[in-house]
Amino acid sequence: RIPFEVGGHTLAPLDKADWIVASPGVPPDNLLLRAAAERGIPILSEIEAAFRLSPAPVLAVTGSNGKTTTTSWLGTIYQGAGRPAEVGGNIGRAYSDFAADLPPDARAILEVSTFQLEQIDTFRPRVAAILNLTPDHLDRHGSFDTYVDLKFRLLVNQQPGDIAVLNADDPVIVARDRKNPSGRGTRWWFSAKNPVSSGVWLTDDGLAYHVGTRQGTIPGSDCLIPPGEHNRMNAAAAVAVALADGLAPENIAPGLTTFTGVEHRLEIVAEVGGVLYINDSKATNPDSVAKALAACERPLVVIMGGLDKGTPFDGLAGDLKRKARAVVFTGRAATRLVQELGSHVPHHVAPDFADAFAAAVALAQAGDAVLLSPGCASFDQFDNYEHRGRVFKDCVARLQSESGEPPCA
Repeated sequence: RIPFEVGGHTLAPLDKADWIVASPGVPPDNLLLRAAAERGIPILSEIEAAFRLSPAPVLAVTGSNGKTTTTSWLGTIYQGAGRPAEVGGNIGRAYSDFAADLPPDARAILEVSTFQLEQIDTFRPRVAAILNLTPDHLDRHGSFDTYVDLKFRLLVNQQPGDIAVLNADDPVIVARDRKNPSGRGTRWWFSAKNPVSSGVWLTDDGLAYHVGTRQGTIPGSDCLIPPGEHNRMNAAAAVAVALADGLAPENIAPGLTTFTGVEHRLEIVAEVGGVLYINDSKATNPDSVAKALAACERPLVVIMGGLDKGTPFDGLAGDLKRKARAVVFTGRAATRLVQELGSHVPHHVAPDFADAFAAAVALAQAGDAVLLSPGCASFDQFDNYEHRGRVFKDCVARLQSESGEPPCA
């Protein structure tokens, strides 16, 4: 029998605690965690506890945007190569759900968040990737510098023989790694602009690589399915991680070229009345919205809003002005969104999500796309971004049913 408390915490559990595993959603300044720290009781994140139980090496991915796509793509690459691996962490299954069951020749492929990195001690990925860094979760971490430092904790326990895969085009990553490199792992790079000495870069012919004395292009990498330049960079990062872990280029190709994307990330839902509906509910910060806008070719009606995470939105003004016919603002962040973006683009404010969807339908014209790309967390109206995305898809399905058009994807 496991004792539990509901409706709040007392300090009684600390009397018998040897160590504490904190859920990622619990901030370090929580009353119980502060009391535990004062008593000298070790506090571990879930990924730290799971890591201590598992014999299998870890491949870990973090960053502000693209974590889920890159991690999922990496899992598909390993599946296509016939290599045993489990995908989890900050997506899907918790690492602790499968860590102890993995054999030593398998891989734990993990998406890792700053929340999970706050309380690590020995967590050590064999290969770790940092995709990009833009302001996010400032409501929790307080400053961008703190957020960046937490991301680089992914590398802190790496030793010679481990590999850190970094974005050569991200000035924040490059500057931070030069000024204060974390861990002792070898640096590999990925880039959209230039060849790299070790790693992967984009070319007109696909994804080129340089690994030791080997150079070439990954077969079929000129025909990737998920759209957008950002997804080509996600693919480059995934390929770099796989190469760093020893997979051969020809074994990477099958999973690389068959991956179709992840749910709630630029997911094509349906076309109704000549309007394409796109579910990008996973876009929970402004940089994700910018990438979605760049990937869409049609004129857009964008649904934005939700729970404000303290990140600035004004950098989206130019992109929205160029790409959006109109924007529908909703959720708790609506007032701030109007203040920062309302003067740059035609907009409508909706009191809730159902009204926001109805307004977007009314504003869209044949040939347009309605894009749900909130730029905010979902917890003001939904359980999580998946819940928000499912509600959007349900709204599209009802619209499709009412129109009499057959279901399509």
